[in-house]
Amino acid sequence: MNDSVSLYVHVPFCRAKCDYCDFFSLPCSGKIPDEYVDALLAEALWYSRFYSAEGGLSGWKTIYIGGGTPSLLSPVQLERLVSGLKNLFPKRDPLEISVEMNPETLSHDHLKVMEATGVKRLSLGIQSLNERVLKNVNRHCNVNDCLNALNLVKSVWKGDLNLDAISGLCGCSLKEFEESLNEILMYEPDHVSLYTLTVEDGTPLAHRIESGEEWDPDEADRQWLVGREMLKERGYLQYEVSNFAKPGHRCMHNMTYWKQDDYIGIGSGATGSIYDFTVRGGLRYTNTRNIRQYCDFWTGNSITGEAIPREKELLPLEIEEFEYIMMGLRTLAGINSLDYKKRFSGLKWNGDLSERLGVDDGLWHDYVKRGMAKTSGNTYSLTEKGLLFLNPFLTTL
Repeated sequence: MNDSVSLYVHVPFCRAKCDYCDFFSLPCSGKIPDEYVDALLAEALWYSRFYSAEGGLSGWKTIYIGGGTPSLLSPVQLERLVSGLKNLFPKRDPLEISVEMNPETLSHDHLKVMEATGVKRLSLGIQSLNERVLKNVNRHCNVNDCLNALNLVKSVWKGDLNLDAISGLCGCSLKEFEESLNEILMYEPDHVSLYTLTVEDGTPLAHRIESGEEWDPDEADRQWLVGREMLKERGYLQYEVSNFAKPGHRCMHNMTYWKQDDYIGIGSGATGSIYDFTVRGGLRYTNTRNIRQYCDFWTGNSITGEAIPREKELLPLEIEEFEYIMMGLRTLAGINSLDYKKRFSGLKWNGDLSERLGVDDGLWHDYVKRGMAKTSGNTYSLTEKGLLFLNPFLTTL
């Protein structure tokens, strides 16, 4: 592990779940219990001590507070959480602190706390500015909530702003999607996450479609392509499949995942990954989704590493290698053959990335001829066109 590591903090509470959501969260009609914040800080303390002793950890590289709906934390709870995490390494500030917020629960006091505690990046889940479309997926805020939040942020917030949008929402025409995205972009965010609606098994939306509701995945893709062109015309650079940024405003925390760097996850349902590029392989863990069990353990008096309520998964070198290619090729920066050799020389390709990808006579060679991939020195990357065919390429590996 490096001397700094990224930290993901999961806040698994929502006022209500949207029909398309399969992230772990539970309904919360009132205030998030202070006990949950206590547990988060206790877990972060344990990891900071454990990895300081084991690997010389001396700071958080980035902190990302996501959910769920972190803006259900009261401003007092948010201040205590962010300050508490930073105070674990008082001599080293994180390079970036991000907090997700939802429009209907964002307040002026939240923004004041974020500025005072050094939060640099706000991510606001807008998704659409069409009232009928929001209602159709049981989104738990309306257009008025979204506009109020956007205007508040525009008048108060001084840090970076990411806005989320989704193409292909049920019942949304191409014209309605364009109108919504145009209005979102009028607020001049520094970063936009543009997702295509994915129908996840087991969600209410999946059940609706299985029962006969019409939804066209090809139309969702068409809308996304139109959205990508709209973003490019306004100066946003695509740097990952779903992420676009003005120059200098990429999300540093998400780069941790795409570059396969270590990250610690805290909170009920959170996942962390610690990589090891030797024969031993790495470790991935996922915390219990039983919030009562989670809180009882971390606020108790007998905290030991072996007893942590979580599932652990060993990551063989072969799995780490496939994930390295999969995550790296999601970015337009691609993957580097020298880095690959350093990590995976123990596998049958002996760290030869060109052989692994089929650069001379395989699908990569074909992708290059079709303008879908490129090789530049030691770097292999997909083009904007090629990103659309990432999954078919991965199935050949």
